[in-house]
Amino acid sequence: MGDGDGSTRGATLAGLGGLVALAASVLLPFHLGGGLGTAIAVGFLAGGALLAMASIELASRFPRDSGGRWMRNWAVLGAAGFFVSGLGLVGDVVERPIVTAEIAAVAATAAWWVAVWWRLRDRRRWFAGFTLLAAAGSIAALIGQAVWEPPAGAIPARFAYVLWGPWGLWLAAVLVRGVARRA
Repeated sequence: MGDGDGSTRGATLAGLGGLVALAASVLLPFHLGGGLGTAIAVGFLAGGALLAMASIELASRFPRDSGGRWMRNWAVLGAAGFFVSGLGLVGDVVERPIVTAEIAAVAATAAWWVAVWWRLRDRRRWFAGFTLLAAAGSIAALIGQAVWEPPAGAIPARFAYVLWGPWGLWLAAVLVRGVARRA
């Protein structure tokens, strides 16, 4: 899929993004009491930014054929989804919500995960399967947004953000294994 340096960089970005997003996810219960909202939002923004860069790096690992160009296009969409989602949480904390953009961003991230699954379903089945599960979780959050009448201030689509941590860590592991096989 690419050279070792790029895969190592991608693994580092994905791993850091996954860890930061996982930490923000773990802190979510503390936000229910009204505390740590800013820290959680900034954590998801940082995790989203790192996962956005890792998504672009992952797509750059594919050959420059038409399928590789296809993946890079989807990666831009996914990267925007991660970043806008994280930015939306910060906007919510500073009372400048961008809920519609966040909902679109969750859909963009789900579409990116479906593209990753489609491209890797024959070569890296476990990672592709996990990615498809993440996409399904995001789609379920979007359906919840459409059918659930949440209390004021609750945005069901945001439940998709807790999928970032595990996906980033899994992506990092896949990229590291790819580097180890070529070394």
